[in-house]
Amino acid sequence: MHEVSIIQNVIEIATQKAFENNFSKINKVSLKIGQLTGVMPESLNFAFDSCIQGTMLEESTLGIEEVDALGKCEACNLQFSISHFNKLCPTCNNFCTSIVRGYELYVDTIEGD
Repeated sequence: MHEVSIIQNVIEIATQKAFENNFSKINKVSLKIGQLTGVMPESLNFAFDSCIQGTMLEESTLGIEEVDALGKCEACNLQFSISHFNKLCPTCNNFCTSIVRGYELYVDTIEGD
């Protein structure tokens, strides 16, 4: 389960930013996660609840915004929704080789006191 190592990195990043901004505690951490990352939000939430014990995030919440995958057809320039299993342009039926978004995985915001 690589979600645990992701959450451990999130805790590291959030803690470092909290110290830089003189927070005494962190109330919420928000992540953006693309559909194509293979990361499961349910597993992230479980890992978060387990890993924050004894840290300055102990009473914080985790917000997750899922980012839809979007491709661009190089043949007709159409941007369209894609998935792991379907990357065919709905207009010209060419295979999409240009992925505009869907692989994001980052800390978006940190809220604290």
